[in-house]
Amino acid sequence: LKRVLDYTSNPEKTDTLDDIDFQFNGLSQSIHYTTQDMKTEKQLYVTGINTHLSTAFEDMVLTKKTYSKEDGILAFHGYQSFKPGEVDAETAHQIGIELANILWGDRFEVLVSTHIDKHHYHNHFVINSVSFKDGKRYYDNRHNYYRLREVSDQLCEKYNLSVIENPQDKSLHYSEWKCLKEKKLSERE
Repeated sequence: LKRVLDYTSNPEKTDTLDDIDFQFNGLSQSIHYTTQDMKTEKQLYVTGINTHLSTAFEDMVLTKKTYSKEDGILAFHGYQSFKPGEVDAETAHQIGIELANILWGDRFEVLVSTHIDKHHYHNHFVINSVSFKDGKRYYDNRHNYYRLREVSDQLCEKYNLSVIENPQDKSLHYSEWKCLKEKKLSERE
């Protein structure tokens, strides 16, 4: 209980910065989380697409204000993981940059951050929900999810990395996953 209370009352996770509009705090926190020094080798593995790390938050907010789209979903947070020990940080980051350019680079501001603090290197993508080019919102749907997976697999094959051979199209609900892990029957079963 103490650990949960300490975590949820941590000022770094709950306070808003004075100069940031409260409504954009979630966007600021996403950028802060994905670009942490300890996760990205002091931001060596952070690249902006149509923006720069030092101005990404301001650029994304300006785009929203320019098109009067300051409400709703502020950004999308995607990720791409690699098999442990199969890729180095530089290659993982390069693949992330290529992926972001192919999927979003023609219309959206994106931050690509490669986290190297775990056994499996992985990329995080913070994508502005509003296009700087035409003011239209990014439409997140199943088709775009499959496109992300398809392009990721193509890039991994290009770099001679493994891909998931038979990906499951349907994920399990947490309670079903837990029952499966504990070798128990779920309520549905």
